Amino acid sequence: MSSRLAVTYSLAIVGALAVGACKKKSSGPSPEVTGLAAVPASAEVVIAVDVQRVVGAPLVSHAVEVLLQRDSVLADRWQKLHETCKLDVKQFSHVVLAIGPHAGPQPGTGPVLVVATGKLVETELAACVRGMVGQGSGGLTATPLGDRTLYQAKDSGRVMYFAFGRPDTLLMSASEELITEALGTGKKITDNPDMQKWFGMVDQRAPIWAAGRVDDRVRQGMVKTMNGAITAGPSAMVVSVDLSKGVKVEAGAVMASPADAKALESYAKTQLAGIGMAAQFKGLGKLVDMIEVTSDGSLVRFIAAVDSEQVNQLLSVLDGGEGSAQSPPPPSGSAGSAGP
Repeated sequence: MSSRLAVTYSLAIVGALAVGACKKKSSGPSPEVTGLAAVPASAEVVIAVDVQRVVGAPLVSHAVEVLLQRDSVLADRWQKLHETCKLDVKQFSHVVLAIGPHAGPQPGTGPVLVVATGKLVETELAACVRGMVGQGSGGLTATPLGDRTLYQAKDSGRVMYFAFGRPDTLLMSASEELITEALGTGKKITDNPDMQKWFGMVDQRAPIWAAGRVDDRVRQGMVKTMNGAITAGPSAMVVSVDLSKGVKVEAGAVMASPADAKALESYAKTQLAGIGMAAQFKGLGKLVDMIEVTSDGSLVRFIAAVDSEQVNQLLSVLDGGEGSAQSPPPPSGSAGSAGP
C-alpha cells in the first residue's frame, strides 16, 4: 500500500467515526507506548485529533464525505470494517497521525503511522480483521515482537500492519519498519529538539493540532515564488483548529529570521487582497477579509475565525452553490463617497 493511500485510510477511520524512518530497528519493545510516546523521532509531521471534540463538526463530515466519494474502494472497505467490527465513535478518544521522511519524489510521501487510543480489545479486533481479509486471497498473520504481537493483514495486494502499544492503544501502518520502531525503545518524537520547539508554538489543547517540518523543495519553491524577498522558506508549520463555535484556525510559519517573517507577512497580505476580490464572485469576500496575518519575531501567524452561519455558507460553495449574495460594490469615486 502506498503511503498516500495509508494517509487516506487513516483519515477515513478518524472522519468516518465523526460521520456515523530510522533504518535501524529498535532492540526491543518498550513497556507501553501511546500518543506522542509511540511516534518515532524520525517523524516529519504530527497531527493530533481529540475525536470526541470533532464528532459531528460540519467541515469534518464534509471532508470525509468527499474523501469517500473519491475512493469507492475505501468507502466499501470502511463500511465493512464499521459494520463487521462494530466500531463506534464512543470507543475512540484520541488519534495521532505521524508522517515519516518522504519516500518518493513528492513532499509528504513518507510512511504513515496511526496511533488510536480508546476502548479497544486486541483479540476481538484481530479476529474481526482476520474474518474480513480471509474471505478472498488475503489473510492475517501474527508474529511475536517481544511481549507483543505484530499483525500483518493482506488483502487484494495491499498490506497493513497493526499492533497494540498498550491495551487501549492501537498502532497501524503500511510500513513494518515504522510500526516496529514505534513499539521499540529507541528515541521518540518528544526527544527531537526541533519538534519540541515547534510543539511549544502550537495550542495542544485545541481539538486538532499539528506541527511538522517543511520539505526543502517547498522551502526553495517559496523563495522563487516571492522573487527572493526571503532568504529561505519556513522551516516548519504549526496549526491548531477549534470547531466548538464555527471554525477557528491558527497556522504559523516558522521563518529563518524576523526579516523573513516581515517579508512573508507583507506578501501574504497582498495576496489575500487579490484572493478577496476573486472570492466576491462566490460570496466569500467577507470570509477572506477575516483572515488576519501577523508576525512575531520569526513566526508568521495566520488566524481565521468564522461562525456556524459562515461555515454553512462555505459548505454551500464547496457543494457547488453560489453562497450568499454579497453587498453591491460602492459607487465609483473616492472610497466611501456618495458621489458629487
